[in-house]
Amino acid sequence: MAEAGNTAQETDVPSREVAKRVFAAEMNRATYTFKTSQDERAPVYVALPTGERANRICIAGTVTEIEDVGENAEYLRARVVDPTGTFWVYAGEYQADALKQLRKVQPPEFVTIVGKPRTYKTDDGSVNVSIVPEDVGAVSIETRNAWVYETAARTLERVHTARETSPKVATLAREQYGHDGSSFAHVAAYALQDLLEAGTHNPVDDAHEERLSGTDSDIDTPTDGTTDDVDESQDIESETPSQAELGRQLGDPSAGNLEQGHAHDHSVE
Repeated sequence: MAEAGNTAQETDVPSREVAKRVFAAEMNRATYTFKTSQDERAPVYVALPTGERANRICIAGTVTEIEDVGENAEYLRARVVDPTGTFWVYAGEYQADALKQLRKVQPPEFVTIVGKPRTYKTDDGSVNVSIVPEDVGAVSIETRNAWVYETAARTLERVHTARETSPKVATLAREQYGHDGSSFAHVAAYALQDLLEAGTHNPVDDAHEERLSGTDSDIDTPTDGTTDDVDESQDIESETPSQAELGRQLGDPSAGNLEQGHAHDHSVE
């Protein structure tokens, strides 16, 4: 993040947003996107149902399948399962590093992924959520379990504090989704119960801390100089593209014709 004393040239360089830990059950319901300014380079955020905004997320789980769904170029789709549901991860030619990393994954295998959430409209008008990866890495079960533990803690934190720490986003989320997100406290409890019943939770080790550095801090300070709220100076417009447009952004012009049957699986396991 640029400090106040930095030059204009330095502050003009966009900084990376803090990656937030989110369970699949919540991510798949984060279907509303917005910007905080009209700047062309302004980041696109999803409004999390628990009341905060997210431009980047950190997920972990088991990769159960990887399929090349591209027609004109390699375009990998990975199914990543956590204790609460399924993430769908898509990587094309514009995500060269992540694509290379994803090729090395051998399902079933535990991974952590840092990336950006993307929403897209289907032909029937519904909105689905997928992840565009920046970094993919195979991890141990201990690291995956540590992620579950920490993500549950972050989820509960958002449920209990978002109305005070990010009131405008919390209000926006409540208006868009019709609830205050408190039900995700039960999702977090379910994930912890699953972890405890497995009896495999270990303390977070140094390798886990290093790999997930740059994810949620105790207070996520936005990198654009604003508070963690919606800009009241303008109307908020949804930034959700069509499925075909999302495909073009990811480097596969034919993506609009891809079968997306799996992407409708937003159920809690």
